[in-house]
Amino acid sequence: PRRPGYGPGGPRRPGYGARRPPVKRSWWRTWTWKKALIVAGSSFFGLILLMFAAGFYMYSVTPVPSQALASAVTQNSTVYFNDGKTVVGTFGNTHRTNLTYNQIPKIMDQAAMAAEDRSFMTEGGIDPQGMLRAAYDDLTSSGGSLAGGSTITQQFVRNYYADIGTQQTLSRKLKEIFVAMKVAKEKSKQWILTNYLNTIYLGDDAYGVAAAAETYFNEPISKLTTAQAAVLAALIQSPSYYSTPAGHAGLLYHWRHDVLEGLVKMGDLSAQKAASMKFPKMNPSGSQFTGNEPWDAYIMQEVKNELVNVDHISEHQLDTGGLKIKLTVSQEAEKKLYTAVNDNINLIKSEGYTLPSYAMIGAEAINPSNGGIQAIYPGPGMNLPSSKCAGTCQINTTLSAEQVGSSFKPYVLSAAVKQGMNVQTSILNANTPLWVPPFTMGTTPSSAKPMPAPYYKVHNDSNQPIPGAMSNGGSTVQNALAQSSNTAFTDLAHRVGLKPIEQMAEAEGGVDPSTFKYSPGVGIALGINSLTINDQASMMATIDDGGTYHQAHLVGSISGAGVTQPKVKTVQVLTQAQDSQVQYALEKTVVDGTATAANMDDGRPIIGKTGTTTGSKSALFIGGIPQDVLAVGIFTKNQGNNNENLLALGGGGFGGSWPAAIWKSYAESMWASLPAENFLHPQFSGQAWLQLPKPPPPKPKKPKPSPTPTKSKSASPSTSPTPSGIPTAPPTSPPATGFPIGGGGPPTGPPGGKKGGGGG
Repeated sequence: PRRPGYGPGGPRRPGYGARRPPVKRSWWRTWTWKKALIVAGSSFFGLILLMFAAGFYMYSVTPVPSQALASAVTQNSTVYFNDGKTVVGTFGNTHRTNLTYNQIPKIMDQAAMAAEDRSFMTEGGIDPQGMLRAAYDDLTSSGGSLAGGSTITQQFVRNYYADIGTQQTLSRKLKEIFVAMKVAKEKSKQWILTNYLNTIYLGDDAYGVAAAAETYFNEPISKLTTAQAAVLAALIQSPSYYSTPAGHAGLLYHWRHDVLEGLVKMGDLSAQKAASMKFPKMNPSGSQFTGNEPWDAYIMQEVKNELVNVDHISEHQLDTGGLKIKLTVSQEAEKKLYTAVNDNINLIKSEGYTLPSYAMIGAEAINPSNGGIQAIYPGPGMNLPSSKCAGTCQINTTLSAEQVGSSFKPYVLSAAVKQGMNVQTSILNANTPLWVPPFTMGTTPSSAKPMPAPYYKVHNDSNQPIPGAMSNGGSTVQNALAQSSNTAFTDLAHRVGLKPIEQMAEAEGGVDPSTFKYSPGVGIALGINSLTINDQASMMATIDDGGTYHQAHLVGSISGAGVTQPKVKTVQVLTQAQDSQVQYALEKTVVDGTATAANMDDGRPIIGKTGTTTGSKSALFIGGIPQDVLAVGIFTKNQGNNNENLLALGGGGFGGSWPAAIWKSYAESMWASLPAENFLHPQFSGQAWLQLPKPPPPKPKKPKPSPTPTKSKSASPSTSPTPSGIPTAPPTSPPATGFPIGGGGPPTGPPGGKKGGGGG
């Protein structure tokens, strides 16, 4: 039997037959549009958070590079005339001049912002709107490259810092953005804008706005007009193309429609002025940074030689260090020296004479008080075609070593004064011809009678006595120098000695000791050794400055990292008392000696010396007033070529002719306005050197033998005449003078040198 409550199949469970409770299911198994929207929004928000987190992490771990790109800070070195403003040229391939914020005109800042980033002053280093616009352009373009949207700060970061690069990749672009944001936070707007304008490339090898102003407009950045500043700003977008003739139309459009209109929108330029503005004249692409004046290339050559070899600045530092090199050379003096030379070249032609194509002119003006070179004429111009200069234009004639003739004699005079010769009381042997013994013959005097080797036969000009000489051939020192007596100074050199003369040339003119490697013997007094115009100008400057030698130099000052100021070698060669005697001797040369053509119109005191060589190969005049010195020389290109000489110039090719005329032309144009000053008052001291041989003592008279007595028809015997003396035979060699002369090595050959004396 069934138990109660049990139906078929067994007992029922409690609640059997009632409605079942709902079964709990997963939320995502059933989708609605609300669920989808929530999921999508959450995912997007999470992605944004993730991106922000990743971006924040990348921002925090991305450092601002500690090193600037070498190309961003490299700048060439600029050479200026002594005004510190006028550029002679530059060293190095990176034409850049880094400026401070205050050195950049405000209009240049404004033009750059108008062209590249008008919200630069208010943004935080990046422009999100511009980036989105650029991203849209990238996505919709077919080029597939990432570009555009860069702020000035981003451009600066890209061009200035190392480890940023320019690759068109997302990772690099993000790095650029993060660094730009940090730089904008850490640096001032002025610092960023200044370095940006110093860094940007503007075409034609010009880096930065200062270099671009010089390249395109021949103007310093301080003189830039609004129109010119707008051109430089317009170049930023495409410098390599816009700087070419092909890109001129694009530059013109960008200049007017982007830069000028941008300035108007920014409130920095009126619309009326922008509309009336004309595009400024630009230099053609490819302009050089060494000036186009005929002297520029020579000066740059000499400056580099001095900086590298004297001041020990490396060529790398010179090319990349951005040095500012201020010269002692005056642009005004440079122009007037070239004018003086060219005017006299024209005068040579107008007077019916000829300047041979192989003739080279060199000139150098020096400030004697410090050795600063004020002007040089080293040639007609390196850029001239060879047809106009017969291959001589590349030769720097101020540094080319040639024979200098009698312009060497002041060295002999200075050495003699240093040894104790009194210029006022001494008498030199100006007899012509004169046979002068070599240095090795010690105290043996010269002879006015023919003597065999190793004596040297020396003669004066035309083999005639010099004007003002005594009847016995003697001459005062001043007169012998003024008339440039070869015999007097060759004989004087023999007494002074070879080594003292060489040492005097090295000290007084800065002559390279190797110049005297092969000595010509006593002919050294006639200028047979090859010296430079620079040597001779330095020598006269030393005498001009009271006997103090200042090393000749063109570089006045250098500014830049890691350099020291140039040091000028200074040596007291003669005391002022000694030097006053040398000055005294040199003053007569211009008064009534071989260089009267150099007399200035106001008759002021001038010291000077001419020089001419055998065969008229060289002609020089070096002279100065108390404030300045100038050396002028004319040389043949090939001095060993007998077919080349200066006779076609007229005046016998002497230094007292055209070199003196060039000297006067420059002196009148540059020095006539200076006050007339006197040289040192001569302080005569020392001993009288009497260079004439002492006459032989009178010969004893021998009594005549008594005649043999003869018988005479006269009763008174004849008487014999009074005996008379008979001179003895002359000595076999001239007697020694007893003067201490000094020695020297054996002679290497005849003295050569000038055509007689008086000199040239």
